[in-house]
Amino acid sequence: MKTILITGASSGIGYQTAELLAKAGNQVFGAARHVNAMDPLKKLGVIPIVMDVTSESSIKNGLQAIIQKAGKIDILINGAGYGSFGAIENVTIAEAKRQFDVNVFGLTALTKLVLPYMKKTTFW
Repeated sequence: MKTILITGASSGIGYQTAELLAKAGNQVFGAARHVNAMDPLKKLGVIPIVMDVTSESSIKNGLQAIIQKAGKIDILINGAGYGSFGAIENVTIAEAKRQFDVNVFGLTALTKLVLPYMKKTTFW
């Protein structure tokens, strides 16, 4: 059994991945800003974690909760993200920055904070 953290677990690919991995017998922590959407996953054993990947304090609090409960993280699946669609002249710079904060910088920050825990329990 692996301990797995999945971001973006409240919908889409993150939700479906959490469902699949929980059914396979893994300990799955599903992270999202709105955990109420994960209520059906709780029946499969997925543990909801409130996490906003654009907030360092939110990431740290979520990781602390996982480590307190499981003591480790074996696998990180960065499923959080979204697309902002439209012609470039119609997308504001603020919206473009927000998308990069979620899709790139937030997931990079989370990965950097998770790696030390993964190194303790894996082949590193």
